Amino acid sequence: MKAIIILDQTQAGLGGKERADTPLGGKKLALGSADTTAKALSKVGGEVIGTFYCGTDFYKDNSDLVQEKFTKMADKMNADVVILGPTYDYPEFSLMACELSLAFKKESKIPTIQATAIEKNQELIDKYKADLLIVKMPKKGGTGLSDSIEHLVEGCKVISENGDLTQFKADYCY
Repeated sequence: MKAIIILDQTQAGLGGKERADTPLGGKKLALGSADTTAKALSKVGGEVIGTFYCGTDFYKDNSDLVQEKFTKMADKMNADVVILGPTYDYPEFSLMACELSLAFKKESKIPTIQATAIEKNQELIDKYKADLLIVKMPKKGGTGLSDSIEHLVEGCKVISENGDLTQFKADYCY
């Protein structure tokens, strides 16, 4: 299972809110917080083939460009799944993740999965949960992060094996 992880500038380790204008980019490795997910993926035979990143302000001002570039690059790299986040309870990153997931549904055949905390994101989750695979996770600093990463990876495995997601959604998603 080949996975690409998409992060904002903070989770990619490129700076905080002061760097929200970070342009889109990518590396063929697990960058920043993607390392934790990469370790969990390796336990089930998966690997991170790239980390894409973008500042949340840059995304807001260039969403069409970012969506086009990320979907095309993921297709070119033959990813089996795209993981967005974890977005924690960051509303700007959570919105970016939801919009990117929709772009992948529309422009690519690569399935997506994301992990988002409900704190500060209730309206967003309510708006997108019927159309997207959004795994429950704690807010930044909350307990249960390792469990939610395991659930995220379990979802990746089901997706990559073209399995039935009904029980997974009922157990771990909004």
